[in-house]
Amino acid sequence: MLENSEANAGKPTVMIVGGGFGGLAVAKGLRKADANVVLLDRENHHVFQPLLYQVATASLSPESISAPIRAALTKAKNCQIVLDEVVDIDVERRR
Repeated sequence: MLENSEANAGKPTVMIVGGGFGGLAVAKGLRKADANVVLLDRENHHVFQPLLYQVATASLSPESISAPIRAALTKAKNCQIVLDEVVDIDVERRR
Protein backbone atom coordinates (compact mmCIF):
# COMPACT_ATOMS: atom_id res chain seq x y z
CA MET A 1 0.00 0.00 0.00
CA LEU A 2 2.58 2.57 1.05
CA GLU A 3 5.70 2.97 -0.97
CA ASN A 4 8.61 1.25 0.74
CA SER A 5 11.37 3.80 1.06
CA GLU A 6 13.79 5.01 3.67
CA ALA A 7 11.71 8.18 4.06
CA ASN A 8 8.65 6.13 5.13
CA ALA A 9 10.51 3.67 7.36
CA GLY A 10 9.84 3.93 11.09
CA LYS A 11 7.09 6.51 10.79
CA PRO A 12 3.63 5.79 12.17
CA THR A 13 0.86 5.32 9.63
CA VAL A 14 -2.46 7.12 10.02
CA MET A 15 -5.32 5.53 8.07
CA ILE A 16 -8.26 7.82 7.26
CA VAL A 17 -11.40 6.08 6.06
CA GLY A 18 -13.43 8.34 3.78
CA GLY A 19 -12.66 11.43 1.75
CA GLY A 20 -15.60 13.53 2.87
CA PHE A 21 -15.38 16.79 4.79
CA GLY A 22 -13.97 15.12 7.90
CA GLY A 23 -11.46 12.92 6.10
CA LEU A 24 -10.12 15.78 4.02
CA ALA A 25 -9.86 18.04 7.08
CA VAL A 26 -7.87 15.42 9.00
CA ALA A 27 -5.56 14.74 6.04
CA LYS A 28 -4.94 18.46 5.56
CA GLY A 29 -4.32 18.87 9.29
CA LEU A 30 -1.71 16.10 9.23
CA ARG A 31 0.15 17.41 6.17
CA LYS A 32 3.11 18.55 8.27
CA ALA A 33 3.06 15.58 10.65
CA ASP A 34 5.99 13.18 10.74
CA ALA A 35 3.73 10.29 9.74
CA ASN A 36 2.56 8.41 6.69
CA VAL A 37 -1.06 9.35 6.01
CA VAL A 38 -3.30 7.09 3.94
CA LEU A 39 -6.73 8.34 2.90
CA LEU A 40 -8.95 5.50 1.75
CA ASP A 41 -12.13 6.14 -0.24
CA ARG A 42 -14.26 4.31 -2.81
CA GLU A 43 -14.28 7.33 -5.12
CA ASN A 44 -11.45 9.48 -6.44
CA HIS A 45 -13.43 12.70 -6.00
CA HIS A 46 -15.05 14.74 -3.26
CA VAL A 47 -18.59 16.04 -3.81
CA PHE A 48 -19.64 19.26 -2.08
CA GLN A 49 -23.08 17.93 -1.15
CA PRO A 50 -24.59 21.18 0.17
CA LEU A 51 -24.82 22.36 -3.45
CA LEU A 52 -26.43 19.21 -4.88
CA TYR A 53 -29.80 20.96 -5.00
CA GLN A 54 -28.34 23.51 -7.42
CA VAL A 55 -27.21 20.71 -9.72
CA ALA A 56 -30.70 19.19 -9.49
CA THR A 57 -32.26 22.50 -10.54
CA ALA A 58 -29.68 22.96 -13.33
CA SER A 59 -28.20 26.08 -11.72
CA LEU A 60 -24.77 24.44 -11.56
CA SER A 61 -23.05 21.73 -13.54
CA PRO A 62 -21.99 18.55 -11.68
CA GLU A 63 -18.34 19.44 -12.33
CA SER A 64 -18.82 22.63 -10.30
CA ILE A 65 -19.40 20.76 -7.04
CA SER A 66 -16.89 17.92 -7.32
CA ALA A 67 -13.11 17.88 -7.25
CA PRO A 68 -10.46 15.16 -7.31
CA ILE A 69 -9.30 14.22 -3.81
CA ARG A 70 -5.69 14.43 -4.98
CA ALA A 71 -6.22 18.07 -5.98
CA ALA A 72 -7.51 18.92 -2.51
CA LEU A 73 -4.40 17.36 -0.93
CA THR A 74 -1.64 18.66 -3.21
CA LYS A 75 0.21 20.24 -0.27
CA ALA A 76 0.05 17.03 1.80
CA LYS A 77 3.23 15.35 0.53
CA ASN A 78 2.99 12.66 3.23
CA CYS A 79 -0.50 11.61 2.12
CA GLN A 80 -1.32 8.74 -0.19
CA ILE A 81 -4.82 8.24 -1.61
CA VAL A 82 -6.00 4.65 -1.99
CA LEU A 83 -9.16 3.79 -3.93
CA ASP A 84 -10.76 0.86 -2.14
CA GLU A 85 -13.56 -0.10 0.22
CA VAL A 86 -13.31 -1.02 3.89
CA VAL A 87 -15.00 -4.34 4.61
CA ASP A 88 -13.68 -5.00 8.12
CA ILE A 89 -11.65 -3.37 10.89
CA ASP A 90 -9.61 -5.46 13.31
CA VAL A 91 -9.27 -3.18 16.33
CA GLU A 92 -7.04 -5.55 18.33
CA ARG A 93 -4.49 -6.00 15.55
CA ARG A 94 -4.95 -2.41 14.32
CA ARG A 95 -5.63 -3.54 10.75
